[in-house]
Amino acid sequence: MKRMSVQVHPRGEYVYSRGSRFAAHGVASRAGFGIERGRFGGYLPWKQGFAEIERHLASLDRPLAALCGIELRMPKPLAFEEFRVLNDRYLEQLDGWSLLIDGESPFCRTNVAPTASALEETCVAAFSYAVPCAEDRPVTFVLSGAAELPLDAPFPDGVVRRGETGADAMVEKAATVADLIGQHLASLNLTWDASADVHLYAAHDVVFATMRDVLGSRGVTPNMGLVWHDAAPPTHEIALEMDVRTYLAERLIGPRG
Repeated sequence: MKRMSVQVHPRGEYVYSRGSRFAAHGVASRAGFGIERGRFGGYLPWKQGFAEIERHLASLDRPLAALCGIELRMPKPLAFEEFRVLNDRYLEQLDGWSLLIDGESPFCRTNVAPTASALEETCVAAFSYAVPCAEDRPVTFVLSGAAELPLDAPFPDGVVRRGETGADAMVEKAATVADLIGQHLASLNLTWDASADVHLYAAHDVVFATMRDVLGSRGVTPNMGLVWHDAAPPTHEIALEMDVRTYLAERLIGPRG
């Protein structure tokens, strides 16, 4: 069952909107703090990626609790039971860092499978974390990847246009996701304005329609356009994901790969 209650992280200097056990719907910075993104030059294998996250936060004198977002890349979409196993492994990683709250992850996650990938294991692509900043800086936020599953709908039966990937079905899915994002932002007392970066993850042709028809009809025209990733969502049951973020800064960490 999905929830929309907002909690203040006790150590991380951000608030979060509760979602599933492995990811919050989204996070937003508290006053005096902002969210940065660390992006690796290439996809780092699981163990190395998490070690680099720990190293980077230590280099900034930030605690592990400042971590508020993870971006994973998978070799291929998984059957639901396989996805459950991956989520268990992920939660074990976070639990080893004492980051779970009541057995759940308090921060966001986007997890997709690049279409042209040669990955052999799940890798870490980027991460988000809270850092101190001026009190008067605007709130920064990151949302988890949202798929075409309404908040109160069961998975997988409630997936919008389940099993369909035709043009009209994909547009309806994108519209569902856009409305979900609006709800997730509202749960954090935020609105969707042009300053936010919008990322779309789909292995089907829906980019133009999402930008012009779906977002346009909702009055959303991102300043930086729509960033499309030729990537599939993590399970076979869903066909599209979208996330939205704003940052204080983005850092390239390590060599390009």
